[in-house]
Amino acid sequence: VGSRPDSLLYVTRKQEACTKAGVAVHMHVLPDSVSQEELEGAVRRVCADPAVDGVLIQLPLPRHLSEEAVMEQLDPRKDVDGFHPLNMGRMLMRGRASRL
Repeated sequence: VGSRPDSLLYVTRKQEACTKAGVAVHMHVLPDSVSQEELEGAVRRVCADPAVDGVLIQLPLPRHLSEEAVMEQLDPRKDVDGFHPLNMGRMLMRGRASRL
């Protein structure tokens, strides 16, 4: 989302690495002006696509967008970076089973 030069460079490098590894990449570039609702809808649509195995949202997002709300729209099974709250909790547990 947006046009930050550092983010664009980072995304380009990720795309190059994926291509080199034989991983298909489909980028959805959204403008700085995208609304919260539009971005969350785009994330839900991509996650619902059975042809998509993983989703990566380049951070930081423009200031008017809630990163937390966007991350909650990710399907935890397709969260490449592990930023969905469920995946963050799993990483903190480091393989330990929860005990209630």
